[in-house]
Amino acid sequence: MLLHSYLTRDGTALAYEDAGAGEPAVVLVHGIACHRGFMAPQARFLRARHRVVAIDLRGHGDSDAPRQRYTIGALADDVGWICEQLDVERAVVAGHSLGGLVALELAAARPHLTRAAVLIDSVLLAGGGRADTVAGLVAGLRGPDGDRVLRDYFRRFFGPHDDPALCDWILDQAGRTPAHVTSSIWEEASSSWDDAAALARCRSPLLYLDAGTPNADLERAVRLNPSITLGRTVGTGHFSQLIAPEQVNAMLSRFLAVGLQR
Repeated sequence: MLLHSYLTRDGTALAYEDAGAGEPAVVLVHGIACHRGFMAPQARFLRARHRVVAIDLRGHGDSDAPRQRYTIGALADDVGWICEQLDVERAVVAGHSLGGLVALELAAARPHLTRAAVLIDSVLLAGGGRADTVAGLVAGLRGPDGDRVLRDYFRRFFGPHDDPALCDWILDQAGRTPAHVTSSIWEEASSSWDDAAALARCRSPLLYLDAGTPNADLERAVRLNPSITLGRTVGTGHFSQLIAPEQVNAMLSRFLAVGLQR
């Protein structure tokens, strides 16, 4: 990672990197219990032609982690505020997992800031027993064995071809994020954020990069927003942007070249 800078919002320091030049600017947003380093392959690739701002969300990485509710709306508002402070106009916001939900919410709520949004294997329109799964996960994270609970949950995200050393690094890094942050995000995303409404009201171009996981009901997503473009990586688990960055980067590059014309 590059040397980072801070912006302070209402007493909370938010870390970011800002490098490269060229339009459109791209804002990179990591997933839950991750940090901007999880988007490093995309930052290195894109900043050859674009201004790239990589953010540590509130509660993650080098940003402060105050005890508060961590809603999707609040995280998206932080990203929008950082864009305003840095004079980043009409950016393409690309996020992995949680970061994709933040990108979608920002695009739906503040379209003047967001030219397009990219979701990389984000949990979207999940049905079935998702609510019960999240409730159990949140309870476990808030218990005495939260670190093990988080690691066991993250192990489910890996594919059979993922590099074991990289998987170990992901698990070690995930443990850096406080349990009060992760538990609140999962709880709030499940109970207080309407992903279907965000999809339906979003008028910016959207790209969803599926990793072959059961994370999203993409047929319903297309019904709610027929303009969404779908891509899929081959032979990756959930962390496709790290496992096969060449695939993710190629689709990002093509979307930036032609997908924004829609």
